[in-house]
Amino acid sequence: MGIYIRNGHLAALHEYKYAGQDKSLTSKYILNPFWTKLATFFPATMAPNMITLTGFFFVVINFITLLIYTPNLETPCPPWVYASWGIGLFLYQVFDAIDGKQARRLGLSGPLGECFDHGVDALNTTVLF
Repeated sequence: MGIYIRNGHLAALHEYKYAGQDKSLTSKYILNPFWTKLATFFPATMAPNMITLTGFFFVVINFITLLIYTPNLETPCPPWVYASWGIGLFLYQVFDAIDGKQARRLGLSGPLGECFDHGVDALNTTVLF
């Protein structure tokens, strides 16, 4: 198996720090307070990665439900299946936002959690689209 990161670049990888910017007023005044408040309902014993995984399971359950009702993706589903997709996607997004709040609240933020979160986001995108 080949080396993907050269030894000279390995030190720079350890110094990397993610710094995103969000200048959205909706995010600042509505969504962030909502997510911060919801994060307090999760116990301190629950790992942020478990919150991420729980949110992903909503999407997986919706996908399985869709395949049960229309395995060829050509016939229409009952209306409640489409409603469950809306609810499942909303819950996924909420849990995806809360995991970072939980990580910061517990002092567990780190590159592994960030990588796991982005990996689950990639899987979610694959399942949804």
